[in-house]
Amino acid sequence: MYSKFSIALVLVTALSVSESAAQSNSQVPGANWGMGSGMMGGGMGPNGRGRFAVIDLNDDGQISDEEAASAALDVFLAMDADDDGELTKEEYMTVRMGYGQGWKPARQAEMQERKSARFGEMDTDKNGSVSRGEFLDAAKAHHASADADGDGNVSPWEHRRRNWY
Repeated sequence: MYSKFSIALVLVTALSVSESAAQSNSQVPGANWGMGSGMMGGGMGPNGRGRFAVIDLNDDGQISDEEAASAALDVFLAMDADDDGELTKEEYMTVRMGYGQGWKPARQAEMQERKSARFGEMDTDKNGSVSRGEFLDAAKAHHASADADGDGNVSPWEHRRRNWY
């Protein structure tokens, strides 16, 4: 059976809860998944579309509000290690955010700094934890900001234009 941490890693990668990483020419153990250079950055996933395809459940070439909300909830539930409905900063920071160049120590440190800042932004009530509602509100705002044409769907072009958590 997969551990909760392993599931969280896959789901977080799927939701792009990281900055886009540059395509890596090096092979990272476990990052390949048999589809090019990994799920991050320029890596290939199902149908050659990387992370996008993991969120685009109906394979229509768009990430709908429902697909984005579903992916965000899955990520939250996977990150919430103690199942209390709140993410502590430790729970949030524990999940590694992607493959590729991020494995290099300097890049990893930069990504973790950005991630730490995002935690503070999501904690809107400033109680030191991020509730399910706060997390989903942040994901909804991100999805809406990525939807450049305002049609309620995020195309591959819109998705690649935005950096995500």
